[in-house]
Amino acid sequence: MHLSRLLLSHFKNIDNAELEFSPGINVLYGDNGEGKTNLLDGIYYLSVCKSSLSLQDKDLIDHASREAALYGEYVVDSGMTEKISCSITRQGEKIFKRNGKRYEKLSLHVGLIPVVMVSPQDTSLVFGPAEERRKYMNFLLSQTGPGYLQTIQEYNKLLFQRNRLLKSEHRPTDVLDALDASLSSRGDRIHDHRMELCKLLHPHVIHYYELLSAGKEQVGLSYESDLNQESMAVQLRKNRQKDMILQYTGTGVQRDDIHFTLGDHPLKVCGSQGQQKTFLLALKLAQFALISQMKELAPVLLLDDVFDKLDARRVAHLLQLVTKNGFGQIFLTDSNKVRIEEIIHALGGPHSIYRVKGGVFTNEKTADQNTERNS
Repeated sequence: MHLSRLLLSHFKNIDNAELEFSPGINVLYGDNGEGKTNLLDGIYYLSVCKSSLSLQDKDLIDHASREAALYGEYVVDSGMTEKISCSITRQGEKIFKRNGKRYEKLSLHVGLIPVVMVSPQDTSLVFGPAEERRKYMNFLLSQTGPGYLQTIQEYNKLLFQRNRLLKSEHRPTDVLDALDASLSSRGDRIHDHRMELCKLLHPHVIHYYELLSAGKEQVGLSYESDLNQESMAVQLRKNRQKDMILQYTGTGVQRDDIHFTLGDHPLKVCGSQGQQKTFLLALKLAQFALISQMKELAPVLLLDDVFDKLDARRVAHLLQLVTKNGFGQIFLTDSNKVRIEEIIHALGGPHSIYRVKGGVFTNEKTADQNTERNS
């Protein structure tokens, strides 16, 4: 599957844009702040119904407008076209349609068009709180596991209800028992999904890190959870009195984390900037491989400013990986036009190049496979 056509209207600093893309590499170059990342965010939004930058929907709309609109045409392997449209209003209304038919629930759309984004914000996975790493697991599982997104939404709702009950003066035991039973069943399912995810992800991370670093360092990841030793029902029962005193739920998958290591030490503490960025690239490439394997469909790969803090050798390894191993459609941003042209010339294959300035996109070159072969 690949994105063949994209229309954006009043989306951030993009007033109106209509672009056609190559099924291979698509390059966006220009100075910082011109709109390169905004376009990638639009592609991301059409896939997962939210911004990659954790922005509220109202903040995605041009300041002078009341509504933003996005539209994408995706060509699937069978040759058919999936048409996805979305409108966002300042009043909070968000409407997604697939081939003209409105979704009853947005969760039904997530996973249809898988996407993997690599961006400077990924550093939060290393340096940010555990919540960032839980979001990462939830995002990946929402794209690959049917029903996972609904399960996590139900869990969060039940957790809120339990915490509200713990804060009240009147705490009926039967109500608390019922909440614990419902919370436990969902918590155990979430834990099992996350445990399996990390087991599957781990060898892919090791593989891609070795390729990117030429095998210079050993890395690892491990899943940390209160539920690794006992079920959530047991945990809630053992900690009920403590929870009633503290007035919140002190155990559960809302406390989960992933531990990243370089050798035998925490990556966050011992890794250089280059090593940390290489690990994050390996993590995202592992995510790509896992989605491709589980869905039998290559995600759209969005690479936003990936060259920063990577030496030339690691950049070369990265580009060889993503262009010669079935990675499908790729979007790449950079501020250096000369570097972009050198990369395209070295890689060959179908591609398009857009210059970005002030939210305006100028197509400077589009080449298909036949053009490249004849040149």
